[in-house]
Amino acid sequence: MQAELIVLRIIHVLGAIFWVGGSTFAAFFVLPAITQAGAAGGQVMAILLRRKVFVLMPIVALVTMLAGIRLMMITSSGFRREYFAMPSGKTYAVSAILAVVAFLLGVVVARPAVNRVSKLSQMASSDDFSKERIAAEISALQRRAAAASRIGLVILWLAAIGMAVARYL
Repeated sequence: MQAELIVLRIIHVLGAIFWVGGSTFAAFFVLPAITQAGAAGGQVMAILLRRKVFVLMPIVALVTMLAGIRLMMITSSGFRREYFAMPSGKTYAVSAILAVVAFLLGVVVARPAVNRVSKLSQMASSDDFSKERIAAEISALQRRAAAASRIGLVILWLAAIGMAVARYL
């Protein structure tokens, strides 16, 4: 049991570092830079997609959450109600819910918008009306992805803070 706890905790903590750190970097630096780059930003986005960044991040987040669920199951002796009546149990539970919400926001809102921007950026059109329409759609999608990323990031930070302090409550 002790070995399982250690392995799960390592997976959970390192996964969370990667998830929160990568999300922070993307929200504050990568997405704004891509937006400011205009048409060249689409090329960078396409490279990131080819490098599977937007596949790897959700997988890491999912593995992190699964390790956390197993840790919670062990710690709470099978999700016993008494555990979640304590301040630390409540904090872990709320933090877990926040992490799931942040994950869903990224997968359901931000990721599809980023994928669509990449596809639209690759579309070549000679007529100016189509170019303007595509540019307007790209701009709207970039704003949606950026907003979802920032909101998801705040939620994810709250989850990480809760996880960090729960055991001391």
